[in-house]
Amino acid sequence: MRETFHYQKSIRPGGCLILFFAGILAGILFVQSQKESVFAGIFSEYFLNQYASLKMDYQRLFRYVGGYRCGQYLFLVCLGTLPYAPLLFGGLLFLLGMSWGTMISLSTIRLGFKGVLICVFGIVPQLFFYVPAFGWMLMWFWQNGYSRKKYLLLSGIGFFFLFFGMVAEVYLNPMILQHILRKL
Repeated sequence: MRETFHYQKSIRPGGCLILFFAGILAGILFVQSQKESVFAGIFSEYFLNQYASLKMDYQRLFRYVGGYRCGQYLFLVCLGTLPYAPLLFGGLLFLLGMSWGTMISLSTIRLGFKGVLICVFGIVPQLFFYVPAFGWMLMWFWQNGYSRKKYLLLSGIGFFFLFFGMVAEVYLNPMILQHILRKL
């Protein structure tokens, strides 16, 4: 018996972009509908000054980020075996866009252009690894993938990108952000 996946629905690149940008808009609208006092904390000047002078424990940070990212990745790989995986991934893209919209909107309200720079530099190095690590799943759905062996092979390759993304997030990102925060 040939092992195959059969997806009932498909998601196309245009649909992914629409869902992602609709999520960004929803995140922006969410922040705009709340009172400013609700979002005190991470984007305060005090927190950013503390982060700029913080000594990092890279091993502990790597264990935390590694556990979180590997858990996300394994969840998505397992989710990809379900018949309605493209629809579920569409919902997750919307939530990702919503979290990005919330973060950018909140940082802009609290810090102005400085907040936008912090958000951009907060994702720059690891983004180049995480997009291929997670993006192969979307491409798989766009092409209506069918082979379990190929799916597992691609998920293994994606794990290597995930690993290098975690290394960039733990070792490069804090140095870049601290440097940027000291300059601003």
